[in-house]
Amino acid sequence: QEMSGHWVGPCDVDEFFNLTMPLNLKEGETEVLPNINKKHFSGKKPRSENAVALSFVESHFPGLKVADSSNHADPHSKDGSKVKPDVNIHEAGDASVNANTPTRLDTAISATEVKKRRKEIFKDVHKNGSPFEAETKGAKDARGQLASYAVEFCARQHRTHFFLVYIYFPLVRFIRFDRCGALVSRPFNIAKDCTPLIRFYSRLSQMTDAQRGYDTTVTRASDAETKLAYDRLKEWAPKHQRPVYKMDVYDDEPPKPRKFLVWGSLADPESPLGRATRGYPALEITDGLDKAQTAPIMFLKEQWRSKAIERGEIAILRELNERGIKHVPTFVCGGDIPGQVTQTDVYATHIARKGGKDIDRRAHVRFVVLEVGRPIERFSSSKEMFQAVYDAFQGHKQAFDVCGILHRDVSGGNILILPKGGGLLNDWDMAVKVEEVERGPRAHERTGTWAFMSIDLLDGERRAHKVSDDLESFFWVVLYYSLLYLPHNKASQLGQIISAIFEQYTYYEEAKGGQGKTVAVTEGSYIG
Repeated sequence: QEMSGHWVGPCDVDEFFNLTMPLNLKEGETEVLPNINKKHFSGKKPRSENAVALSFVESHFPGLKVADSSNHADPHSKDGSKVKPDVNIHEAGDASVNANTPTRLDTAISATEVKKRRKEIFKDVHKNGSPFEAETKGAKDARGQLASYAVEFCARQHRTHFFLVYIYFPLVRFIRFDRCGALVSRPFNIAKDCTPLIRFYSRLSQMTDAQRGYDTTVTRASDAETKLAYDRLKEWAPKHQRPVYKMDVYDDEPPKPRKFLVWGSLADPESPLGRATRGYPALEITDGLDKAQTAPIMFLKEQWRSKAIERGEIAILRELNERGIKHVPTFVCGGDIPGQVTQTDVYATHIARKGGKDIDRRAHVRFVVLEVGRPIERFSSSKEMFQAVYDAFQGHKQAFDVCGILHRDVSGGNILILPKGGGLLNDWDMAVKVEEVERGPRAHERTGTWAFMSIDLLDGERRAHKVSDDLESFFWVVLYYSLLYLPHNKASQLGQIISAIFEQYTYYEEAKGGQGKTVAVTEGSYIG
């Protein structure tokens, strides 16, 4: 449902290549493809011969390796995220892919999904205002499956975009995902002519890492760096096997990026769209590993911020710090990563798409703050929990009274407990100056975390976010964590209460909710 309205297409196949996989040819040069019979797929049985059907990839593009991953989930994927694309494409020298572990989502370059039947999930012919996305349940499920691949690949890797091939025999579409949508090509028949598919893998084999969608400001740590991270970051060791990475953080000064070691994000994005926030306890190694032995552990945050928002989180934090606001993060360094912005929004401006949503351009930002807190649910006593919420409330009040800044995403996940006690209101990425709010919503999407949003905002009314919405969110935070973690006489009904008050929604064109919250506060239902 989150992808609804964000599939951009149909894009002519040649235009797809020109936009997303361009060649760097010198004057007078032409593209040369390997001599593969264009009828290569004629008579092939899809799904049962996934690897065989793409065998031409390894034989004609020695830099690539094909892995049949249709029956094997990645052993290092988290529970609930064990997706199995039919075919993954890897670098030829990728030793992590073998007979025992054919599925490695952390190293795959691209994925291919194969369906037995010709089931169309998009509608290229525009009739009477019909959407580009086919509306049958089967089509929605199939698109959801493709989106789930993008979610998991981008969670396991550091990417700016991701390519996927969708085969619904004998037709094929190319899809390019980024954090604001997906560009979809027109279908072509590989049983008649598989030249476009050959061209896809030919270009994939020649592309740089950045062109393939990799974030080149993130690299695997060396053995010495990994050993240091294991020692200094062991308190936050990930539950599942994850490598240690070295990340570049760009700041206004100095011109060269500062470098930090991270070892697994505290949470992975669960949507292919949006901010895709990831956070890590981080150790700076800019001045060498010796100094890093005693350097403080800080917190590194990265996300894809909406370019429609006038002032980003960094500008907000700098102002809060300069004005002496307490109980908010202390900004250390950071900024937008050069050249990393979404492109689907650009494609949507000149392709006859039938999506129904405005698509905001997003820029990749990475920054570091001083404090590393722990989640509010890990409180040691009810006093500690309420103190953390109170401190966060005070930080919110000071930011509003002194700076005229409204947080707009008060939630349990954004209130942290500090190591020496007390609390901090985190994640100011949706914050605005009050005068900006009064001019109307800055971006097209509703802001906030669903479980803690105010009743009025959940009702779907498009209006400016008010301070009363944030204050109401503090109430829902206290109620939510009290119900989940403190003793009370409603334990036998807890699942029903949480679902009714914090999760309830209806969906028609957009999600709406708040009915459970309304009856809880007006009639005492569920908790009375």
